[in-house]
Amino acid sequence: MNEMLARIYAVLQPILPKKFDENEWYTLFISGLMVLVFVYIYRRNDVLLKTEIVFILLLNLLFTTVGDYFLAMPPYDFYDTVDRNSGEIADILLQNIVYPIPVCVMVYYYQKLMPNVVLFIILCASMLLCLEWISVKYFHLFSYNTWKLWYSYLFYVLTMWLNLFFFQKFHLFVIQLRKQKA
Repeated sequence: MNEMLARIYAVLQPILPKKFDENEWYTLFISGLMVLVFVYIYRRNDVLLKTEIVFILLLNLLFTTVGDYFLAMPPYDFYDTVDRNSGEIADILLQNIVYPIPVCVMVYYYQKLMPNVVLFIILCASMLLCLEWISVKYFHLFSYNTWKLWYSYLFYVLTMWLNLFFFQKFHLFVIQLRKQKA
């Protein structure tokens, strides 16, 4: 049994945290909080279809996985997440829960309130930037190599624009499909 545990540890060791400190606790806390927010929105959901929610989550999972791969890995290596420069188990929580859910919540409120698109994108990008700043300043979730915080703002503006653009296209597609079936 000990030999099997040693083998499992040897396999997992490259993705385990170097030490379990504030950034891992923060990742666990913010992941749990995001799940609670998502469940709350999902239960109150009177705006988004389940297929639209899945679409938004998968789209942002794609953005985070590809974005982190290109921006945080060589040859660019702009930043590191958590304790390692190559990813660790906490990155799985970040990429699958923490990054996509806030955008899903923002799209929910966009669809519910139908605000001015430009102002909404600026507000959402600002909120995401504040969350990143807290993550960096107090919990050391990211270590910037050559990345600057204002780059993130530009990235969030683009991300929110892409989310709203693709969501609107997908929403119209789903409505057309429903009409065809009716």
